[in-house]
Amino acid sequence: MNLTDQFIDRICAISYEDITPHAIEMVKICLIDTIGVAIAGANDLKTKEKTLVNMLGGDELIAPIGLEEKTSLLNAIFINGLNSHFLEFDDGIRYGVIHPSAPLFSALIPVAIVNNVGWKRFLLGAICGYETSIRLASAMQPYHYSAGYHPTATCCTLGVAVGVSVMLGYSKDKVKDAFSAASISSCGTLKVLEDVSQLKPYNCAKAALNGYLSAVMAKAGFKGPQDALTGDTGFLKMMASQYNEEILIGNRDYFYVEKIYLKPYASCRHTHSVIEAAFTIREEAGFDVNNISSIDVLTYEGVIGKHDNNEIYGEASARMSMPYSIAVALVTGKAGIAEFVSPYIDDSFIIALNKMVCIQGDEDLSKLVPDKRVAVLHVTQKDGKEFTCRVEYPKGEPENPLTEEELFVKFSTMAVYGGKSLEWAKRIFNYIITSDSVVIEKIN
Repeated sequence: MNLTDQFIDRICAISYEDITPHAIEMVKICLIDTIGVAIAGANDLKTKEKTLVNMLGGDELIAPIGLEEKTSLLNAIFINGLNSHFLEFDDGIRYGVIHPSAPLFSALIPVAIVNNVGWKRFLLGAICGYETSIRLASAMQPYHYSAGYHPTATCCTLGVAVGVSVMLGYSKDKVKDAFSAASISSCGTLKVLEDVSQLKPYNCAKAALNGYLSAVMAKAGFKGPQDALTGDTGFLKMMASQYNEEILIGNRDYFYVEKIYLKPYASCRHTHSVIEAAFTIREEAGFDVNNISSIDVLTYEGVIGKHDNNEIYGEASARMSMPYSIAVALVTGKAGIAEFVSPYIDDSFIIALNKMVCIQGDEDLSKLVPDKRVAVLHVTQKDGKEFTCRVEYPKGEPENPLTEEELFVKFSTMAVYGGKSLEWAKRIFNYIITSDSVVIEKIN
């Protein structure tokens, strides 16, 4: 068998009975988190999305997460992708440098509702979607990322295609055709991170939509190439200079969903170690935020040129910036949604601190990636006092997980921010956590 056949065989061999209790728990946690973040994102994007719905057209079939107005299934998938990634608050995984839940659930939830899919099929589709997205991304890193590709845009397209196909009960041949269609249509670069760009959630939305369309193409009978992964124009060679075949098709004693992190702060995950370091330094005796003379960071080299920008052009660039994240965390002791919008992103003192930050990549710290993504923050004051803090596993990593209470606080805060009541948030949270068989219609 060729590599694509081996990969699809590996994914399609997963059965509902194989899914461990911890993997089920993590799917539920990621589902809750994605819904909350999408509801909050919908609140900020309502004006733009009315324009999208009006221009895209389509029958009124289903409402996107966080919205009341119904639209077509395709529109709902696309808009869910925007909502769930807009605030930079969705989950991810160190292995693969990817945000798997946002595009996956953006498609699975509305497709499951429209097709009346039960919990077992939904869960199996989610697990297979996660395995596809994360295995592919992990196998190609760091080469895929360093080549300028956005793994959430590229690899998640294939994960969504497989997740939808498995959830809808496709044969293995049809799953392969969906996977192949996704492999030739996935796209998206890290150019979305630069200066004034607000297009990072667009990459997520495209992954959700193109993944679903790939599954539809397969169902309609369109065959894909025999081996979409390899060869001169195969997905792997086009996307990375090297890849690890063992990660693609090897066995493990866990599902990749079990390695996902959740975000307690509303910014790129690369900023979270320095945010927590800033929180720690801020509480140390003798620290005076008004007396800082220099701010230095030593971290892994992968962030250089992508997340070390001292120029803040708006909300999107603030969420991507380690310097800004440090500055606002030192001043406010917070890093929620409010800290990455006005008036903070326009505050002259915060911006001055932001411009003071100097970030350097370190070879030894880089060797720890992806097992650890370490940052060492060093702050020097005008009075000569120095403060240093090293963070290896920021809150939300599998090694330092959110508690159930912390997860509920985040979910309920997002829900209320998006216009839901606290009572609604409690009901949905408890339902998903405690139910043995979640009815997807009840959570939309």
